Amino acid sequence: MAPWKALPEHLDPQAGRLVDRLRRLKDATGLSFTALATRTSYSRSSWERYLNGRKLPPADAVTELAVLAGADPDRMLALHTLAAQTWTGPQPKDAATPGTSGAGAEPTEPEPEPAPGAVPEAAAAAPAPAEPDAPAAVPPALIGEPDGPAEPVRARPARRTLLAAGGALVVVAAVLAVVVTLVLPGRGSAGAGEEEHRRTATEEFAFEPDRTYDCDIHRFEGRLYAGHSDTQDALLQQISTTWEVVEAQCLLEHRGYRIGGIDGAYGPATERAVKRLQDKEGLVVDGIMGPHTWEALRR
Repeated sequence: MAPWKALPEHLDPQAGRLVDRLRRLKDATGLSFTALATRTSYSRSSWERYLNGRKLPPADAVTELAVLAGADPDRMLALHTLAAQTWTGPQPKDAATPGTSGAGAEPTEPEPEPAPGAVPEAAAAAPAPAEPDAPAAVPPALIGEPDGPAEPVRARPARRTLLAAGGALVVVAAVLAVVVTLVLPGRGSAGAGEEEHRRTATEEFAFEPDRTYDCDIHRFEGRLYAGHSDTQDALLQQISTTWEVVEAQCLLEHRGYRIGGIDGAYGPATERAVKRLQDKEGLVVDGIMGPHTWEALRR
């Protein structure tokens, strides 16, 4: 397969990256420009301009070539979007060049302009003016080929644009949902009227022997909270290591039952403190945190 011509020097790196990737896709198909024109909605001369870097290809042309080559259309459309933002190259005349080319043939240059005064073939074959009630003809510039025969207008690009916009909105909504979840844990289900006691831990608890935790002691609806768990009935006993243990240790320390450190591990010191609380409150003294002990601890 013959090597490609060098890209115009004025092309921005993003535009050059798009054209280079399109060239690779064409090489992967093994199709000539003529064969490529028969397999897509775009003419041979249009593909020559696109792959020579002389004109920005339409998004739908990029999609059709990606599908032919078995590549990911969405990835190619992303490259096309970046290239469109920086494309500053000249827009040459888009006249179709007759003739054929074999597989891998070099892109050909456009034929010379017609002599002054000559009536272009396209103009000679142009249809008669439309009746007053007929829809106005679509200007070639709106179709994407400024100076030459207009390429087929299809509804598919508009439909793809709508789908892409809808997908972008879904992604934005998902990102916002994640941000709200991370920044305001628990607010979605708690309601706007709840207090800051909902600032409970959301990460999975992992015991670290040398780590201690701060306590945010506050009262809500007549109960004490420490900012690590809202539980009212979690069963805790020796060897438990959870955020509920951190919550219980904070409240025990706040009530004057010393345990030596808030580390999230339900050890002998925590069990002794729980027993002292149970004894004072007239509960069964078993050293196990349960619903009745939690109720007494949060008063």
